[in-house]
Amino acid sequence: MRDYKVYSYTIAHYGRDYIGYSLKSIASLVDRLYVFYTSHPSHGHRTNIQPIETRQDIWKAIADIGASKLYWYETDIWNEGQQRDYAVQTLTHDDADLILVVDVDEIWHPHVLDKALNHIWQMNGARNWLINFTHMWRSFNYACTDANWPVRIIDTRHDGGVGYIPKELGDIYHMGYAVTDKVMRYKWECHGHKDELRPNWFEEKWQAWPPVDDCHPTNGKNDEGIGWWNPQPFDKRELPYVLFNHPFYNLERID
Repeated sequence: MRDYKVYSYTIAHYGRDYIGYSLKSIASLVDRLYVFYTSHPSHGHRTNIQPIETRQDIWKAIADIGASKLYWYETDIWNEGQQRDYAVQTLTHDDADLILVVDVDEIWHPHVLDKALNHIWQMNGARNWLINFTHMWRSFNYACTDANWPVRIIDTRHDGGVGYIPKELGDIYHMGYAVTDKVMRYKWECHGHKDELRPNWFEEKWQAWPPVDDCHPTNGKNDEGIGWWNPQPFDKRELPYVLFNHPFYNLERID
């Protein structure tokens, strides 16, 4: 038994395809699962397009998560930074020791999360802990890697400092590009980096099959001519077990 409290927060506007799997992947190691729902986009851009999912869709997707662990909040915040700050403040007020940031499309191996939490608690050296994702591409059979390290665990014992969760502990999976065409198009209508979307990305990169190299939506090739996100064949048996019964698992390409 741990002598510290681990709470997670998830901000949800849409994401029914993965949010239930995301929360299940961490539930055994997290004391409380907080979901901050917003009925409108909050990641940078507003859109006149009707939201593709409803509150009921999200509820249904997490209906079998244990009610004793699940904490639901309704929010009306339009700015992503303010929304995340509110979530952290809420969990800190509720006496979280470690805060796990888990977006609706992020899936952990439980053994990886267990090692990451233990590592951070024992190191006791920084507030913000960063991880490196493996990004699934249009199916469970292709994956991309990059050099980005977003903050995904916050140690409330500290006011500052940055640490890195060792890559050798295992992979963490981002499913945000293993989605339907409908979801991807809505995502970019309200994405914080919408203005940076590469011209013709949907036609030349997203729709290409088999996958093509250099398919990151905003970052092109570097000075050495190497593209960001070059999908490679991936053995889906390496994915967290919770995804094995996902309806997308056996699809050649998710449309």
